[in-house]
Parts: sequence; C-alpha cells; structure tokens
Amino acid sequence: MNKWLYLDDEPCSGYLNMATDEFLLERVERGGGAPVLRLYSFQPPAVTIGFHQAAHRAVDVEALRRDGIDLVRRITGGRALLHDGEITYSLAAPLDAKVFGSGLRETFLSISRALVRSLAILGVEAQVAPGPNHTRKVEKSGPCLASASRYELTVRGKKIAGSAQRRKKTSFLQHGSILLDRTSAGITSYLAKSFDSWGEFITSLSEETGAKMETREVKRIIRDGFADTFGVDFKELRFSPEERARIRTRAWEKAEEFSSPAPTGGRSHDDISA
Repeated sequence: MNKWLYLDDEPCSGYLNMATDEFLLERVERGGGAPVLRLYSFQPPAVTIGFHQAAHRAVDVEALRRDGIDLVRRITGGRALLHDGEITYSLAAPLDAKVFGSGLRETFLSISRALVRSLAILGVEAQVAPGPNHTRKVEKSGPCLASASRYELTVRGKKIAGSAQRRKKTSFLQHGSILLDRTSAGITSYLAKSFDSWGEFITSLSEETGAKMETREVKRIIRDGFADTFGVDFKELRFSPEERARIRTRAWEKAEEFSSPAPTGGRSHDDISA
C-alpha cells in the first residue's frame, strides 16, 4: 500500500492556513515525495479571495475589519469565500503521481471521487457537477459558492463542496471547502456589491444528515475516503522548527497585504506542527 502524509490541523487564522497550504505546495515542488493531505478549519472566520481578485472590488474591506474577520488571498483562483462552519481540505502532490491520472481534468475528477466516497460514508449522496449552473448568472464579484463549477460536488442540485487548484512545474495543490452548515452564506454581508440571497443554491452536511456533524469525526471520514479511493496508508506529517518558522513568516506577510491587524486566533505560530 502506498504511503501518503497526513496533517490534521487545529483551527487557526486565515493567514496561517493559506501560508501552510502555500508552503506544502512549495515543499512538494522542491522535493517531490508523497502526496500530503491536510484537513483544517478557520478560527476566527476568514474571507479568502482568489489569486487574481482585487480586494476592494470583491469585498467590503472595512466591514471585515470591523467584524474581526481575516481577509487573505488564496494561491488558487475563484471568487470570495467566507470560511465558517466548514471543513477545509488541501492536497499537495507531484504532477507525475499516476494515481491522479494526467492533466487538470483527471486530477479534479479523481479528488472529487474521493470526496464523494467520504460523503457517502456520512450518508450523503453527492454528485460531481458537470459544469456551472447556467440558470443563475454570477458576476465575478459574486460569492464563490453561488454556483457549482465543473467537478465540484452537489447534492440534489445544490452545492455542498467547492474546490480550486494551482499547478506549478512539477506539482499541484488543490483545496476546497466542505460545508458543515450554512454560516458561509454570510459572505453576502461583506461583498463590495449587493448580492441577492442564494441560500437555495447550497446545502450542508447538517441539513442532509439531519444532525450536527462533529468536526473530528468528519475529518476522520474524509481521511478514510481518500485512503479507500487511492489505496493509501497515512503517516503523520510533522514540521521541523525551520519549516514552522518559514510558515510563520509567510503568515505575517499575508496579514500585511491588506494592512490588517496581526494574525489572531487559533494556535500560536510557534505551535503549528501536527
């Protein structure tokens, strides 16, 4: 059985979360090696914007500061997301890992199948979206969850998980949000432009199962879904002190991009190892 690395992170700031994902991508790009699956959440809640988005055109920066919500740029594309009431996954891996197939399409599909399997264990029958929901036109400034892009997950036509991917010369990182509840719909309060209610276009694990989902249990099942789909066994990833320092430095740099306060919430930057 193939060995992958696994990082089960405690909730932490948006700055630290995005810095860690970027570091994992660069780690694989530099040295190759086994794919790394990371599962995490945000504390305090955070809004991330796509790599090419202009912050002041996408969101109300002052409103986010007022409410103590982190604003941070993702390494991937897409539109604004409020990370609250979700489990976030990221997967960093070499492009030549045969288990993901070849090309962007096959990589997305293979990871989507692992997520579908995970949700099935939870009793939720999800499907891989064939493409955007053309019945609803979403502006570039609109929220990312308002439409399902190709290879994202839906239940009864409603979006339950979204993903985005960044590819480098020899590696890729894909990350995405799996909705535990509907709190992420609060992004509409922070968009730069007004946006009509879109609650009917999303769903969540709590709605589909009729129960409040425990974060630790959902993480375990997601990990098991990936293990079953790809036929792998996981080994815990631990960062060295030098790696923790590099991630911490990058987190501070990301906090400064929008002149936000210093990173807050979650674990200390000196305590980032799994």
